[in-house]
Amino acid sequence: MNRDEGLSIFDSEPQEAADEQKTQRVAVHPKPHEAEKTQVQPAVAAPVRVTPARAPSPGAPRPSTLAQPALPLVRRGGYDKDAVDQHLAKVAAAQSDLMTQLQQAKAQAAAMESELEQTKAMLGEAEKPTYAGLGGRAASMLRLAEDEAADVRAAAERDAADIREQAHRDGRAILAEASREAEDMRTVQLKELEDSRARVMADAEHERALAIAEAEDLRAAAKREADQLRLAAQQETQDLRTTAIREAEQARAAADREVQEARRTLAVEKERLAKEAADHHSSATAETARLVKEAEERAAKAEERARAATTQATTQRQQAQTEAEAVISRARREAQQIVTTAKTQAEAIAASGHAESERELAALRAEVDRMAKRREAITAQLGALRDVVAGFADDDS
Repeated sequence: MNRDEGLSIFDSEPQEAADEQKTQRVAVHPKPHEAEKTQVQPAVAAPVRVTPARAPSPGAPRPSTLAQPALPLVRRGGYDKDAVDQHLAKVAAAQSDLMTQLQQAKAQAAAMESELEQTKAMLGEAEKPTYAGLGGRAASMLRLAEDEAADVRAAAERDAADIREQAHRDGRAILAEASREAEDMRTVQLKELEDSRARVMADAEHERALAIAEAEDLRAAAKREADQLRLAAQQETQDLRTTAIREAEQARAAADREVQEARRTLAVEKERLAKEAADHHSSATAETARLVKEAEERAAKAEERARAATTQATTQRQQAQTEAEAVISRARREAQQIVTTAKTQAEAIAASGHAESERELAALRAEVDRMAKRREAITAQLGALRDVVAGFADDDS
């Protein structure tokens, strides 16, 4: 709404008052033929003064057309969106109502201006009558009424001008007041926005401080718990290390004792078996030597016979070569068989002598192997315990 449209609203009321005054002034003038009929007495009518309605003074406070609601705030978001939308809807509705009132005021002002033009036309048609045909008293009354009407018209025009000027002043005052209200509303809204921003910043800073304090508390609690766990782990590690070392020493001592005992037993058995084996070996060796000697003697005799046969067959080589070779071959086979038989018998004798000692040696070897495996298991267990202790030491470091 521009300034001229705003002023036209306030111009309509004084214009309407002026039209009413002019209508009253027109009614004062009697027509000539009516004056002759009624024989109006020469009484002087008091001039009619119409007091124009005064608009409120520019300095008087005017109520604001729109209330300034305190918009609710939401956490971390400024104003509530629903409340802002509702307020904007109310502002739009109020603006629509004001536009409707403005259109109605414009229509009313146009109607009043039309009536004013009609009244001016009627006044223009009422020309000054000639009072030549009237009596002196009627002429005097008519002139007096005309003068009063002129005075009323002049007063009405002055009042209309004053009202129009007052309306202009009121319009300017209203515009100034509206500007001040708009500026005040803007200032209030900016202040509310700044307050909201300050509250949001204060809330954020407060929450940040609370979060920092909570984080510090959690960090301190975690550190205390970690220290307690570390101390408990160190104590448990120390206990495990002590227990492992003690058990390892006990296992090592037991293993050493068992190994020493096994070694002593093995040495005694080895000595006994060695003696028995030496005895068996001596007898077996003597028997073997005897059998070998007999075999060699038999082989020597066979070779002697073969040589004799060979010597005898030299003269009869062509006739007896096959027989000689057969004899030699048979003698060699017999000698070889004798030697083989002697060795087999000697080995059988030696084997029969060594069988018992071998069984005892096998039992001792099995016992030694069992003790060795047990020692290896104990050593592996000690190694595992050492690894565990080393792992705890690494965790402590």
